[in-house]
Amino acid sequence: MPLALVNGSTLYYEAQGSGSPLMLVHGFACGLRMWDPQVAAFSARYRVVTYDLRGHGWSDAPEAASAYSQVHSVEDLRGLLLHLGIARAAIGGLSMGGNVALHLAIAHPEIVSALVIADTGAGSDDPAGWTGAVLAFAKTLEHGGVEAFADQAMANPLFARYAAQGPEAARFIRSCLMTHRARGLAHTAREVLTKRPSIYSLEPALRALRVPTLLIVGERDEPCVPVHRFMAETIPSAQHVVIPGIGHLTNLEATDAFNAALRTFLP
Repeated sequence: MPLALVNGSTLYYEAQGSGSPLMLVHGFACGLRMWDPQVAAFSARYRVVTYDLRGHGWSDAPEAASAYSQVHSVEDLRGLLLHLGIARAAIGGLSMGGNVALHLAIAHPEIVSALVIADTGAGSDDPAGWTGAVLAFAKTLEHGGVEAFADQAMANPLFARYAAQGPEAARFIRSCLMTHRARGLAHTAREVLTKRPSIYSLEPALRALRVPTLLIVGERDEPCVPVHRFMAETIPSAQHVVIPGIGHLTNLEATDAFNAALRTFLP
């Protein structure tokens, strides 16, 4: 099992293919399996690396809440790149993973050759509503466990639109949601999702960002569409793709369109 001791925590990762490195960072409660369609599509040309973030999947889920934060997430990603001997990589992320990838590019632009941000920024326009929903997830995890959380998440628009595509999609996303420890997800919800800065507060850093950037968002991903519009207007020369009729999990809901945008953008 490929494990890396990084930033005081052990991370599980997978690497497939050869060529220029492409690191993909998953969303909250999804785990690295959410990137299976992209690994299959791009590992013939790139060295595609996916991993379970701290608190997720096979990676460590520390018991202390203080072991979780946006800074921990960013430094874990940087540490994993160093562990793998990758000096510079294309970095992509969706939702929470997009936030991590963006903050890595802001803090360490020299190690990011290209940046892909998908369906990122939920909570920036309605912080109180977002915090309430995330804390409800944490409470369910702490009192009902992962199975109760999966039931709750499957009814949330973030996951429900993809699950509604049919039984196969519903089984896949539920299996992703069920592969984590409750405390890891609860701590991530409380310490990362509710405390990370609004994307709008990053405006000076975004205007100064010189990393080639691709923005992908689903047309029906209401919490993220205005945030992506803001990033497209703020990050110099950012490419902006809106996938029609699609919700939050663009890489799964519209795999062909997502992969086509990624293929056109990546060097």
